[in-house]
Amino acid sequence: MESACNDIELLNILSIFKSLIGLITILVPVILGIFVIIDIIKTISSSEVESKKLTKSISTRIIAAVLIFLIPSLLNFVIGLIPMGNLYYIDCYNSATKENVANISEQNAINSLSNLSSFVTNLENNKNKSNYNAAMLAYEQARKDVKLITDKAIKEEKQEELKNYKSRIDANKP
Repeated sequence: MESACNDIELLNILSIFKSLIGLITILVPVILGIFVIIDIIKTISSSEVESKKLTKSISTRIIAAVLIFLIPSLLNFVIGLIPMGNLYYIDCYNSATKENVANISEQNAINSLSNLSSFVTNLENNKNKSNYNAAMLAYEQARKDVKLITDKAIKEEKQEELKNYKSRIDANKP
């Protein structure tokens, strides 16, 4: 899924938010179901049977459980109704999956390393303080982007590339 949202931090936060909503929509109805069972057992075990109170308690909890269970569907429905024009955060919300976070973080690192390569080449061709500073800034950005890669093997590969670029920068320090 191609996304206009490339902000890894935002995608991570939204991905966690979506996971929490998913967890809540499962756990809360189960807990409410347990409370319904406890209410029934309490009512049956007591000497007085308060059917109106029991019915109200059970119906309230069942309605709450159904509503909470439907939150993700309702949220997705509402988001689907919003025109996708320039709504960056809606695009990010829709893109917030672990797979997209992994793909985008890897792509950002690849782009940063490519950018770093250009700056290191400029530094090697013309050793001056300005080119050195630009190469160091590009190195720091690439380092940050590589740090966000979730795949361990790819991350190690990109860290090796970073080491090579860093040694080339250090070798060409004016």
